[in-house]
Amino acid sequence: MNQVPGEEIIGFEDTLTNITERIRENEGRRKRVAEALQGFRCMSIGGIGGIIEQSLVNRVEIDPMADSTVAGVDGGMLEQQLHGLDLVIVRAVAAIFHYRGGGLDWVKYFPGEIPFPKLIDVAEPLDAKEFEFLAGMERQITEIEVAIGAAEENVGMLLLDGSVVPQYVDRFPRNPLLLDRYQKLIGAYSTLYQTCQENGVLLAGAVKDSRGGRFVDVLRKKVLPAFGNLGLDEKDLAILERSRDTVLLDHLLGVGERTPSFTYAEEPAAYVLQDLGIWAAKIHAFYLKTVPFDRPLRVEFVDCSQGVTESADRIASKVYALASNHEAFGLPSVLIEADARARLAEEELCIVRDSISDRLGPSSLLDLRRERRPF
Repeated sequence: MNQVPGEEIIGFEDTLTNITERIRENEGRRKRVAEALQGFRCMSIGGIGGIIEQSLVNRVEIDPMADSTVAGVDGGMLEQQLHGLDLVIVRAVAAIFHYRGGGLDWVKYFPGEIPFPKLIDVAEPLDAKEFEFLAGMERQITEIEVAIGAAEENVGMLLLDGSVVPQYVDRFPRNPLLLDRYQKLIGAYSTLYQTCQENGVLLAGAVKDSRGGRFVDVLRKKVLPAFGNLGLDEKDLAILERSRDTVLLDHLLGVGERTPSFTYAEEPAAYVLQDLGIWAAKIHAFYLKTVPFDRPLRVEFVDCSQGVTESADRIASKVYALASNHEAFGLPSVLIEADARARLAEEELCIVRDSISDRLGPSSLLDLRRERRPF
């Protein structure tokens, strides 16, 4: 028997109610876990599960930005798959802010305010997944090459938009083209780390929408058992298996507070870190609450010389100053500006595609069928 419309609506409403109740219950349990942890904010957890510093919660002093130069790097990318040819255009920009007496003194951009995008054509027969890998690597290579240039511009701190480690790549690509780009990507990151170390630049990355769960995983498996689970019941502990770091830490951290630093991964050999050689052990992360109405920000960094705690303190202080301007959006302003300058409009790719088509004739460069349905 077919369902009548009214029954379908009731079923849909019941599903919404169940989802709402489940979210409410899960949030309640996360709050109970956070409340239990609040009583142990100063407990010593250093050395447990890759956690470097001692205290669970650390107060951050906001940097006065009396005489500071900070660079933020972001990139934009557009890609289109066609019959016989794939196109990628990428652009990366470093926004460089100089602060004097707590205020913004001047701004400049590297390599320019709105640089001309880089056009990449791919004629090799790559499947859809391989093409995604290639496009992603091309974007990261472009961003890191700009970051290397910015690190030589007498800046005190360099912020990447996202991780300080290559992302979304296959460590063992079978296609020779992908292998070549992967090796160039690893080389670019290694050069960036070396350049920052030689120039005394603090290198960090702000992951604006982190989906990481490593910190919560360490709490669940290592820290809480070491303290008798703080009286939490099994259901409260079980909720941690379904919690991302930012969701739990939003209940634990206050504005101007951060977690201790922890190693990027427990098993470096299982990640692309292995290919970064000596730098793998220098890559760490922490979470920082910069504003009251936004989730904590994941900050990754490379400890180039100062020592993990000193590097974390200095980076957190500057990121806090840069990301506390809007009470509901806790991202560093220098990265917001870099994003605005690097962003690409869809029309730019259309212009490139049409320019090629005009030179070849109307039937030489066809869109995929899913893009040109006749009805």
